[in-house]
Amino acid sequence: MTANEDFFREKRAAAVFKHGILKRYPPVFAAKAGFRVKDHRVVFVDGYAGRGRYEDGSPGSPLLLVRAAEFVKDYRNVTGLFVEKNPRHYAHLTRLLAEEGRGLKHVTLHGDLGERLPEVLSESRGAALFVFLDPFGTALHHDQLGQILLRDDPAPTEVLLHFSVSGVARLGPAVRQVRDHESPPPEDMKKIERLNRFLGGDWWQQHFARVAGADDLGSATSAALTVSDRYREIIRNKTGFDSVSMPVRPHPDNQPRYVLVLFTRHVEGKWQFADALGKAGMDWHEAWRNDRVTRSRRKHETGGQASLFDEDPPVFDSKRYQEEEGPKWVAEIEKNLQRLLDAHGTFRIADHLADVYGTTLGSAWIPHIREAVKRLNRAGMIDKDSKGKFHLEAISRARPS
Repeated sequence: MTANEDFFREKRAAAVFKHGILKRYPPVFAAKAGFRVKDHRVVFVDGYAGRGRYEDGSPGSPLLLVRAAEFVKDYRNVTGLFVEKNPRHYAHLTRLLAEEGRGLKHVTLHGDLGERLPEVLSESRGAALFVFLDPFGTALHHDQLGQILLRDDPAPTEVLLHFSVSGVARLGPAVRQVRDHESPPPEDMKKIERLNRFLGGDWWQQHFARVAGADDLGSATSAALTVSDRYREIIRNKTGFDSVSMPVRPHPDNQPRYVLVLFTRHVEGKWQFADALGKAGMDWHEAWRNDRVTRSRRKHETGGQASLFDEDPPVFDSKRYQEEEGPKWVAEIEKNLQRLLDAHGTFRIADHLADVYGTTLGSAWIPHIREAVKRLNRAGMIDKDSKGKFHLEAISRARPS
């Protein structure tokens, strides 16, 4: 079984976060961006669609996009385009969508995204376009992302990219060998070349200069995260697309496995995406707890150390979770808003989302920012309340009465 095939055996906590976004954000994109185009046309593209469903029965990204389209079908004209290179996965995906497409207009395309990209862009002409790119490793070519973002079309375009931090970090030792004029294994050299194509050059290799070796996972992961941030800057400079990014971990104590990046030109896209990140974070908290229990029980059943979870674990209570954590998030956001006031005097929340959320990004969502603004206003510290589109209005310190 290849690593790609093994991926579809069961959905783990890190994938739950990603799929939490796909459940929540595409319907918002369709509602807002689709309103601005003729016939309210929207196209959802899954550039690396896979099988469509995990072997444990949970939906993959294609089915999640189908359900998102179904959610807005009464007021948006949505088409799904699903690209898959693996022949077995493509056959399974085609059958699955035929059975569970639920009336969604959809097209399955067999082959590599680069090969089918002209068809994708042609099919989406004149429509608001949301593209999900979840390549296995670094299969995406740098120019392909540019072609999508800079398509010759005035309709709104957004791309959600899965950036594999673990995949980049694993190449750290091989890059160190190259820099030391040694010869890494041929397979590693191929991966380095693919990553050069993905990132648009070998500029990223300099960030791995301090990686000591294969066991230096912390330094390699830190370097990969730096590469991810620099990559976003390069895309912004070349295309004008801003972005919101979220590192995702299998467990709070683990290193980030990947980064989710939304490329968008619209402040409202960033605002709504950050909101979806917080809600997906609640899904993730439930999932990693369940993962921990499952692994412990498997170890116990196979004769390993006695499990600490012999009793059924308590059901994750989302309401209780919000009641316990919400006040902490609001307090953190209040402090962040005050720091921004000190730094800028006057600012818009929509222009400083990463700094407003701070460490609460991926946990808090819009109501928590609204509550923080409301508290500062009631305390006489700022001149704006939290009504309407408050995130688009300039905030300043309140003048003394």
